[in-house]
Amino acid sequence: MKNRIFTIFTLLFLCTTLYAQQLEFVAKKDFTWTSIIGKKYHISKDEILQLDDDGIGFVYPNSPKEIEIWVKNSENESLNVPINFLTFNENVKVIQDSIKSNYWVPAYYYEQISSKTDRYSILYKNEPLWREWQNQFENPSTWQEDFFLGYYGFNDFYFFARNSYIGNGEATFLVKTEDVSDSSIKYKVCKMYSHFQKYTKRTAHPQENFLPLYKKETPFYIYLIIDGDYMKMYIDEVSEKNLFQTLIRTSPEACNQIENWIKGKSNDLSKVVMPKHGNVSVQTEVTKTNATNVAPNKTMTVSENLKLRSGEATSTQVLTVMSAGTKVKILELGKAETIDGISSNWVKVEVQKGAKDREGKPIKAGTVGWCYGGYLE
Repeated sequence: MKNRIFTIFTLLFLCTTLYAQQLEFVAKKDFTWTSIIGKKYHISKDEILQLDDDGIGFVYPNSPKEIEIWVKNSENESLNVPINFLTFNENVKVIQDSIKSNYWVPAYYYEQISSKTDRYSILYKNEPLWREWQNQFENPSTWQEDFFLGYYGFNDFYFFARNSYIGNGEATFLVKTEDVSDSSIKYKVCKMYSHFQKYTKRTAHPQENFLPLYKKETPFYIYLIIDGDYMKMYIDEVSEKNLFQTLIRTSPEACNQIENWIKGKSNDLSKVVMPKHGNVSVQTEVTKTNATNVAPNKTMTVSENLKLRSGEATSTQVLTVMSAGTKVKILELGKAETIDGISSNWVKVEVQKGAKDREGKPIKAGTVGWCYGGYLE
């Protein structure tokens, strides 16, 4: 009996070992380099290489495109190779160049630069560590020296996430791209790494907004749904409850300008192109039509229960919920957006006399906030 149990465990161990060795890569071209200790290495085109334990990481903290991966050659030597020199044997799909060649930043950065009153409130809400960081020092601006714009990058068999605090939760994901279309990508996440180490709680300390992703056990799925310059990132399935992050396609120049604006440095936000949804021609036409309905100094009526918010985005704080029939005066037009299939502008409004919330309680006349103009008539 003992021999039988031992045999079963031995077979299980061998199967596990063989499976671990199946993660193989193929060199796309010849590559020769010298290590920091002077040893020369060479890999040949079409050479088969196996994934090493050290995995994937960034060469330099501020070099988003310089990513290396540790692999083993046929002589069992560990080699660190630029990741773009390889292809992943498990992967057969290629994603769009327009996705691979751009930076993708969380949408709340764009919401922050749209704020007319402050530089930090939306940032603090989504990255609360900066508020805590500010309170740790006598100089309240100290945290700004360490802040930089967090962003994502996507490729055929890997993607990465960089937090806005370097080294604090950055991660790279080895993936198999299982499905690709013009508007979606399906990744199967095989491995997670934090700067050349297998991802564990000891190797990374992610910011709060990254926790749902980093708590996952591999394998799991990531779905990317692309709509023009917008990308919604879902964990496990495409559903509202599994929406992890809304990202915006942007450029390094735009990132620099947004970062400088948040830090209070010299900036030029005219270089930041505002994102657009996929069908630009239809969206523009609808927005023009709705713009004639919502206009500054116009008094309008809430058509159904409508949230009054602190800013022009669904992620901002809800001040109250105005009941249908509430009168509001439009003070300012905000950004155009399509919500629930309706295209209109966000509007800054002043609640008029006699307003009530959805529970029938009075709302003080003169209360000011933002609401979505598509539900005003």
